[in-house]
Amino acid sequence: MILVVLGTWGMPFARPLAEIEGLLASGRLTGPVLVQCGHTNFATSRMTLTPFFERDVLERQYEEASLVICQAGVGSIMLGLRKGRKVIAIARRRQFDEHIDDHQTEILDVFSKSGFILPWAGTGDLAEVLDRAADFTPARYPFGEERISAAILDYLEAAVPR
Repeated sequence: MILVVLGTWGMPFARPLAEIEGLLASGRLTGPVLVQCGHTNFATSRMTLTPFFERDVLERQYEEASLVICQAGVGSIMLGLRKGRKVIAIARRRQFDEHIDDHQTEILDVFSKSGFILPWAGTGDLAEVLDRAADFTPARYPFGEERISAAILDYLEAAVPR
């Protein structure tokens, strides 16, 4: 199963779905394709769209996915990396009214240049990215969340009077 995650941002993001739909129609991509579509409406008979998943259900979907295609939000990417999945990410862009700015292009650039994910420009290049994904081994992300959380908790305990 291919999991597509468009995130929870309130603006629609149909651009990736249109390209995925085209590849499914041509047979270049085979399903099943499950989409967490958020606030995006898209008519399709080739993909299963669900607006939102509960956190535990979304995590299970990530675990069951053979490939994750997601918006270039940190949460979507990090969950894919944490679950050990190949991740293809596409940035929501201001010019297409998908976001209020282009910060996701910066996120996409950092994660892809580090070898953690494959970038997808969304300009008809998904077939090429899928070809690269076949041989892609993502770099291991150096998760250090426990150290960061402990430092934050230590700071808060010292700073907040009881």
